[in-house]
Amino acid sequence: MSLIKTKGLVIKEQAFKEQDKILTIFTEDEGKIQCIARGVRRPKSGLMASTQIFAYSEFVYYPGKSFGSINQADLIESFYPLRNDLTKMALGAYLLDLMNNAFDFFQKSPEILKLLLHILYYMAQGKAKSDLALVGAFQMKLVSYLGYRPRLDRCSACESQENLNFFSIENYGLLCRDCYSSPGYAYKITDNMVAVLADFLKEPIKEIKNREYSSEDMMKLNDILDHYIGNCIGKGSKAYAFYKSMLNPLV
Repeated sequence: MSLIKTKGLVIKEQAFKEQDKILTIFTEDEGKIQCIARGVRRPKSGLMASTQIFAYSEFVYYPGKSFGSINQADLIESFYPLRNDLTKMALGAYLLDLMNNAFDFFQKSPEILKLLLHILYYMAQGKAKSDLALVGAFQMKLVSYLGYRPRLDRCSACESQENLNFFSIENYGLLCRDCYSSPGYAYKITDNMVAVLADFLKEPIKEIKNREYSSEDMMKLNDILDHYIGNCIGKGSKAYAFYKSMLNPLV
């Protein structure tokens, strides 16, 4: 087989044998792939920087039945400042975990990859007024891209447009006050939080990063959307559970 050259983001790494790593890379041209990077755990490896978690690099690899084999990798962006802030690193790791959970191998989405790269850049460089808002916008745009856009304009049960103050996981969107007793789990949310969810859906990231949001509202919306995504794709995020445990180590 001939060599493949593509740009991609390392979204997962796993130690393999004594000096190698198995990388999960979300690439522009080939989608999500797995490759073996041989010898990259040696201190003097020339591929160390370009094959670590968060690294966005140009990869050259031989495709294989189970794993590709990396022949060359040139670092484009490391998002290194994320490693200097534990909260930013945990949030970034959660975004990578979402990408890994949401897509099958060889499934492509250049649009979502580009969105993620912009968000990681804004987080790493401290360009956003609220990193939690960037995470929420990514959650909403990702789940909508996957075909599970929650209904925000009317009650998911009775079609009412009044008193939409409950977000239902099983009903895929908002419920009105009268339908809140429907089976399934629902979170109580404010009118302002409903408006923020709509912003997350329709506004570009470059606008979201410049807006002020309540940290309390953002944390609750992140929780809701993580629960919702996990229900939609059938897999929860261990990285999000770690992030929450880091915030509340005694819980």
